[in-house]
Amino acid sequence: FFFQAEDGIRDAQESRGLGDVYKRQTEDCEQLIRRYDLDKDDHLSFSEFLRIVLPLANKELRTETSRRKNYDIAVDEYLETDIETALARLLHREIIEEGRVEELRRTLCARPDYDLMGLFYLVDERRMGAIDFEVLKRFFAQHQMTMQVDDLVAILRRLDRNEDGSVDPIEFLYAVNPIDEEFQYKIFGEEESIIRRARRTEDPSNVRYMDYLDRTRVERGDRTVGRTTATGTPRKKGKGKKLAKAIGELLLVFKMIIRLEKELELVKEDLALQPDFNLIDAFRMIDVKNRGFVQPSAIQRELGRLGLSPSKEQVYLLVKRFNAVGDGRLLFVEFAEMIAPVSEEYYKKLTGRKARAVDFAGCAWDDIFEVGTLDSLRKAFCTHIENETAIEALRVRLAELKSLDLTAIFEQVDEEDSGLISLEALKEYAELNGFGFSKRDLSFLLLRFDRDKDAMINLSEWIQELSPKTASAPRKAEKCAASGR
Repeated sequence: FFFQAEDGIRDAQESRGLGDVYKRQTEDCEQLIRRYDLDKDDHLSFSEFLRIVLPLANKELRTETSRRKNYDIAVDEYLETDIETALARLLHREIIEEGRVEELRRTLCARPDYDLMGLFYLVDERRMGAIDFEVLKRFFAQHQMTMQVDDLVAILRRLDRNEDGSVDPIEFLYAVNPIDEEFQYKIFGEEESIIRRARRTEDPSNVRYMDYLDRTRVERGDRTVGRTTATGTPRKKGKGKKLAKAIGELLLVFKMIIRLEKELELVKEDLALQPDFNLIDAFRMIDVKNRGFVQPSAIQRELGRLGLSPSKEQVYLLVKRFNAVGDGRLLFVEFAEMIAPVSEEYYKKLTGRKARAVDFAGCAWDDIFEVGTLDSLRKAFCTHIENETAIEALRVRLAELKSLDLTAIFEQVDEEDSGLISLEALKEYAELNGFGFSKRDLSFLLLRFDRDKDAMINLSEWIQELSPKTASAPRKAEKCAASGR
């Protein structure tokens, strides 16, 4: 009877109709339960209930209340009237406020320019992967809003579902996403699992989880196809809404690949800055027989010696990425492409160093490189493996789209029917379909597609890069990440 207890009345007959008013809030009650239902069992456990009734900002009062002795209440018994009334008022106020916030979530999510991770970036401007007290305080200060310490603590505690003192992307998603599924900004199982593994890191380049939320724009129909160019010339027509959705999915994959490649570039630049690192010595540590090439088995062996544990399939994907001639092994020039940064400045620093005049037979990695350098090398290998694994999962996802016709999309991009796609043509096509890529962004994409190094993408390269290399989506390199990063 907590609905009637709002006015201190337990008996529905004495409620003077107020009970009927409150009973109309059944749906709102369900929303409140779903907001605090952390384990998604449609019920509130005792610990979940405490998140509603205990104060967020007053640690002393929370502790005092939690330490009070419990006592049994029979089914037909009541608490004291003033306690029931206070509890009813609290729950009623929670319902009202939750309803107001839900309306704000729906309004925000319905905006055509809504970008969930853009909102997260707005607060987590340093790309640390989590929002803590100092980050939140700085955000409000930048927007000329003075917030009390208790208010900031209350916000964090309300959003911090796992109570680790910070808000990660998935917790942020729950906070701003409407509860009503009809209005939700939806994510997919694969994306959610990747986001859940994203936590605070000292490396601000760890942003791969951010792109996975962007998929949902396609579900809301934010992408268009067959739009008119700036000169007024219509582009080639597609095959309707299904192809338009497939194009949106493909461009989202491009965006994810670009971000992964940019993250990798930062890692490789960090390795290039290590003064004792050079490409020849790293290659010779793997090519122990001095044959001028390294096979997947040798790479896997040496990664194991570095403390990483990739699977054979993951090493296969890594070799496949840089093996230009398709013979299943890496020459030194291909190994150098894998390790060296794209940036000419960093590339010159790295390639200008001389190799050591030592016998590498029986050498350990720490006999050749410093501890800090080995950490950077591990991180480079690990990032490579994780990226290739993630990109292969994206290829498999694309292959499962029945509406995806890679040849048809290639022909749409290749408006001049030259059989080749330039960076300019790809940039224009992306913009016409709602995606803004810079030429630098697309240059990272070109590195993956352009196998013959002519600065263009032909149909064979297009299909080869976007087709799965394995039978199914591989597992993420969890052991690699845990051991080496």
